[in-house]
Amino acid sequence: MQEVERGGFNERTRRNVRDSDATVIIYIDRLQGGTDHTLWRCIKQRKPHLLIDAANFSPQETANAIIDFTRPHTIDILNVAGPRQSEWLEGYDYTFRALDIFLTLCGHRPVGG
Repeated sequence: MQEVERGGFNERTRRNVRDSDATVIIYIDRLQGGTDHTLWRCIKQRKPHLLIDAANFSPQETANAIIDFTRPHTIDILNVAGPRQSEWLEGYDYTFRALDIFLTLCGHRPVGG
């Protein structure tokens, strides 16, 4: 992990997409602001990406979708993006649960475990 000293949000997003092998974007209802910018970066940099509208999927379904998405790709670094907490209060908990399930199903030690 490297801290971005200059450039702010746009530079951080550009580097996160560039330095990862793929990106999962978890959002609620519609893409906007930084989440939409992350999608644009993925398309511009021709990086594999998965969009998940949490309004339509449980954390378990999201974990399964991430498994299906990552299976055909060689992914060492997976970028996970979404709205900031002020835009989606439940987003952190939802994403944490989904990633915990994903890592458990993949045979990795659960997050925080």
